[in-house]
Amino acid sequence: MGLCVRIPRCFAMILGLLWVCSFVTLPVSHASEKVLPEEFSLSVGVGFEFATGKYGTDRRTDFMVVPVTFSVSPIERLNVDLVIPYVYQSNGATVFGSTMPYRTQPGNVGAKIVDIARFQSGPAVPSASGSAVSNNFDPDDSQSGIGDITLTADYGLIESREYRIQPRVTLYVKFPTADRDKGLGTGEIDFGPGLAFGVWLGKWHPFLEGSYVFQGESDLYATKDYLSYRGGLGYQFNNKLYGAVLASGASSPADGSPSPFEGRIKILWNAISQSDIECYISTGFTDGSPDLGTGLAFYHRF
Repeated sequence: MGLCVRIPRCFAMILGLLWVCSFVTLPVSHASEKVLPEEFSLSVGVGFEFATGKYGTDRRTDFMVVPVTFSVSPIERLNVDLVIPYVYQSNGATVFGSTMPYRTQPGNVGAKIVDIARFQSGPAVPSASGSAVSNNFDPDDSQSGIGDITLTADYGLIESREYRIQPRVTLYVKFPTADRDKGLGTGEIDFGPGLAFGVWLGKWHPFLEGSYVFQGESDLYATKDYLSYRGGLGYQFNNKLYGAVLASGASSPADGSPSPFEGRIKILWNAISQSDIECYISTGFTDGSPDLGTGLAFYHRF
């Protein structure tokens, strides 16, 4: 489960990112990187994300997401994001991007995992011994459908125009709209408060944020509450182009599951007056994260 540093892949990622970013653009989407709204605003976005990884097993799983995002700032310093994703995964080796062991019986988390994969999702139900009852579930089948809808709100506590200091409080809610029997979600409501902080120092922009997520207790998966965090350093190249290098991770989201941790490079470029495009590429450093990920999104502000 240890760290898996992939130096050659990182070089390939950087070269690929430079090629992609020669024609793409984007707005900042996380609380610690946002410019505080001064008046009502609304934006709609659609994107495509791809990730692939083995999660410490000998089976590779590919993921694709098409998120539709509605972002509104109804009053000064308040922003609310609603994300409705359509998701796909190539097999049942994970619970859509998370290594999520089963419970062997209600209230008892088992250490044994099914033979066909280290972490198996879908409707197969483990017995008390840790073996799985197939329930006509083929772990090699791909699964797709509506993912979990998420709602994120953040509010700026203070604002300093001189130093662009941006401390914010955040609230995250995940609604269980994904089919847990397909391994696309846990089938439970999650929520979590958080804090975010960003500051502009000339063209440089350090930022840091974290939240504590309370997961709904599942009778199928061994879920538990976890701490999520991200931080990095951005740079404003000009009034249209912004780039950032960041790291993100979390504590273990389930008993027996490795903690995710990944690095990411992204570019934000406002190419057209009211429209933006998002571009990023990432790599995982633990068995709890995908080996490689990339994404592109288009946003329009009204």
